[in-house]
Amino acid sequence: MQLEEHALAVARHLSRLALSLSAEPEHRHILEQVVDSAMELLGCDAGTLYIFRDDKLHFSVLRNRSLGLKDNDPDLEPITLFKDDGTPSDLVVVHAFIDRTTINIADLALEHRFDFSGTFAFDRQFGYHSRSFLCVPLMDHEQQVIGVLQLINALDADGNVCAFNPEQQSLLEALGALAATVLTQRQLIDSQRELFESFIRVIAEGIDYKSPVTGRHCQQVPEIAMMLADGVNQTTSGAYAHTRFSAEEMYELKIAAWLHDCGKITTPEAIIDKGTKLEAQFDRIELVASRMREYQQSLLIDCLTRHPGDPQALKQVQERILQLYAEMDFLRITNRGSEFTSPEAVARIECLAQLSWTGVDGRQHKLLNDDEVRNLSISRGTLLPEELQLMRDHIRVTDRMLNSLVYPRSLSQVPEIAVNHHEHLDGTGYPRGLEGDSLSVRARIMCIADIFEALTAPDRPYKEGMKLSQALEIIGRKVEANQLDPELFTIFVREGVYKRYAERFMTESQIDTPELDNLPGLLR
Repeated sequence: MQLEEHALAVARHLSRLALSLSAEPEHRHILEQVVDSAMELLGCDAGTLYIFRDDKLHFSVLRNRSLGLKDNDPDLEPITLFKDDGTPSDLVVVHAFIDRTTINIADLALEHRFDFSGTFAFDRQFGYHSRSFLCVPLMDHEQQVIGVLQLINALDADGNVCAFNPEQQSLLEALGALAATVLTQRQLIDSQRELFESFIRVIAEGIDYKSPVTGRHCQQVPEIAMMLADGVNQTTSGAYAHTRFSAEEMYELKIAAWLHDCGKITTPEAIIDKGTKLEAQFDRIELVASRMREYQQSLLIDCLTRHPGDPQALKQVQERILQLYAEMDFLRITNRGSEFTSPEAVARIECLAQLSWTGVDGRQHKLLNDDEVRNLSISRGTLLPEELQLMRDHIRVTDRMLNSLVYPRSLSQVPEIAVNHHEHLDGTGYPRGLEGDSLSVRARIMCIADIFEALTAPDRPYKEGMKLSQALEIIGRKVEANQLDPELFTIFVREGVYKRYAERFMTESQIDTPELDNLPGLLR
């Protein structure tokens, strides 16, 4: 009856352990539970877990009740499996590992097969007496040995050191098999996660290969997003005072942030990298400048031909040429796309488009063709409406790409968080025109992260990175226009998220001191 009760108690313990190990996400905690449970089940005084890595057995967990040792990360030299001559080491744990067999030693004083000099040195140093040993190799489902579990000094009912009996050996072998299975499962999960993250980074690198500008954006938006999410977790006031993202939710946000622009891998490089209004394979402003020089030369040649020796005519032509230099400067400035092009400026461009002359080839030439006039007349930025639509279409591609993947439950919200980073609370964003409560908190975080990075990035071809104060001012205006979340913007500023990001990723010349008391959009 007593044996049956003991067997039931052991079975219940193993059952609880199996459930606990299966639910434990941390690899380190699994290792600790394995050793602690083995010592409790077998009733022994000490235990050590070795994990095989880099062709060596590494001390992973160390326990000794008598000495009060409880080390979850021993700083000890790993054990080399083979000597210099290629023969196996004489240590007992090495033989258990290499021979893939359990080694049960009843009394160390009677054992001569293995080298226990290190054990004897330990005993002398700490006044300990190692006697009985039980070493079990940990084999996974593919029968690969991943480590060794070693227990020392079995204890009888009176607390005296004794040998490990056959039942204890069988129990430890069963526990070792369970531990190896769980550890392997966790390693597979970790490997899958690493593979998934590596794949995401490959996509970002692919975008980086197409455009260094966008690639850096893909890398730095996650930094801002995670900092802001941490800020939400830290805040104790406002609408998000009780909002706390779990580790799982934080990881989901990180993955979504890395993938938020994956659709740009299909966007033509000519659009992503269009740094000026006339840029195509090269900046066509230089063609315009060449034509301008040709036109100036034609005016001078025409004057000298029609009015030879007439100083007044020559003076008028020279004044006109100086005016044309100013017009060329105007076209160059307009071509940058960094400032708003007013209707008056468009009219000036159209007037310049009327300039024509007869070249030395006898053909008519114009300073600007229709396509150049249309591009130079872009009011903001460098993209034509159809090019801007192609750029925006990356969101739809991202949507299709992300929704075509099969996610585990913990990552099921990745598409929603990633795809909605261009939406606005007032419904004026894209691609769906969502508003208000249709946007999750993490999607709202992405909206701020995406805009802040774009404003402050120093590597855009069409503009310099803004100073901190200017970027915060623009975002604050968007908050006032009900496009961005005022609570999150307030956390972004009050928790110092913008400052921490700036110190890590922005150039020194961009980091100024914003006047927070006058910043628009802040909740006060």
